[in-house]
Amino acid sequence: MSLVALLLAGGFGAVVAGAYPAAAQTSTVSAADEAEYDAAFQEMLRKPSDLDTLFKFAMIASKTGDLEGAISALERMLVVDPDLPRVRLELGVLYYRLGSFEVARSYFEMTLKSASLPPDVKSRAEQFLAESEKRLTKSRFSGEIFAGMRYQSNANLGPPTSSVRLFGQAANLNQSALGTADWGAVTSGFVRHTYDLGQNNRGQLETQLSGYLNRQFQIQAANVSILDLTSGPRFQAFQGIFEDVSLKPFGTVGYIWVNDVPYYGSFGSGLEVGTLLSDKLRNTTNLVWRRQMYQNSWYLPTNNQFTGVEYTANTTFQYLVNDALMLYANGNLQRYQTDSTPWQNYTLYGAGGGMSFSFADPLFKSEMPWTISLFGNVQWWYYDQPDAVVDPSVTRQQTDTILNITLSIPFDQRTMFTVSGGRFVRSADIPNYAFTNNSALIGVTWRF
Repeated sequence: MSLVALLLAGGFGAVVAGAYPAAAQTSTVSAADEAEYDAAFQEMLRKPSDLDTLFKFAMIASKTGDLEGAISALERMLVVDPDLPRVRLELGVLYYRLGSFEVARSYFEMTLKSASLPPDVKSRAEQFLAESEKRLTKSRFSGEIFAGMRYQSNANLGPPTSSVRLFGQAANLNQSALGTADWGAVTSGFVRHTYDLGQNNRGQLETQLSGYLNRQFQIQAANVSILDLTSGPRFQAFQGIFEDVSLKPFGTVGYIWVNDVPYYGSFGSGLEVGTLLSDKLRNTTNLVWRRQMYQNSWYLPTNNQFTGVEYTANTTFQYLVNDALMLYANGNLQRYQTDSTPWQNYTLYGAGGGMSFSFADPLFKSEMPWTISLFGNVQWWYYDQPDAVVDPSVTRQQTDTILNITLSIPFDQRTMFTVSGGRFVRSADIPNYAFTNNSALIGVTWRF
């Protein structure tokens, strides 16, 4: 069967494999890819009207990042044979990837007007058409919702034994304060609004409301609710430096409840800098100042001693090895200073990394790949002074080791099943603060 016949039958699925509205892809070109591209280009010059040759070149050009070349080859196919709805669909996808959403929309609309339209082509064209129309409006909403169940071996993050320190002496905790296993329901998500400012620097106002809610089945004191709102303009800057630099100054407010009572409210500001260092390497850096106001309650009658200011800096590097493998590295620095209790002041350093690997669907043989993500992080805490109530002779130091593995299985372009496992180990020179928590999470994510 010829390449064109396979295309019409749907055997290849798409010229741009895996190119869905939620994420644009970047290609990594090897010497072998370049040689294959050159050979396909020379063959196309010899056979400029052969559909198989044009289609082969379009696939190779798309794989190597020459989207304009792929577009040219596919448009030539339509000149030879205008009745190719799959080719129109893939042209729309390529223009979408280039950011030409008006042209992309026209191709998706023409695809949907085709007399004989396979169901899978119709579905993808409708999805991309909806995304293109969103991109063409000044005001856009998007978001994500997750709902699932989580098991934790130490849901209240209590110490493993009752032996702790109090005024520098050995003491025994009540058994109810020790680390306890529990199941809980977890919901999280965000709603993002983007408004195009209509400027040459691609300026847009971004506002995001994020939320988190967990309800434990037994340990109600471990219930946590979080709301956080950030807003600020994003725009391109320093054109000609690297490949792309974007800046986003923003303001932020938030509130947290613990055990279903107010814990603290916060407000602050920050700056996000995104830099495309090369076609394979991207960096995102955040600098944030936040005022945290802790509130006393029946549950925590002296909670206001933690009120203070937090300074945070974090940076993340993403390196695309190939279309299936992404590597990550991150570092963070945090300084917290209270208003009146210097023994609660601390400096935190952190470093970590991970990887995300995509592979073909092994069960349902769909076009949507599964993904395994691995992540690890280490954090070192250094407090300024001893806490006399705990141990006046020891200045607290602790180390966090955090590991996580996640398997993501897409049901469609918007819905994904997720299962993950994690381990959180905190070692400390004061036993009151040491703990280990193993967790397992299962749930479903829906994007809109």
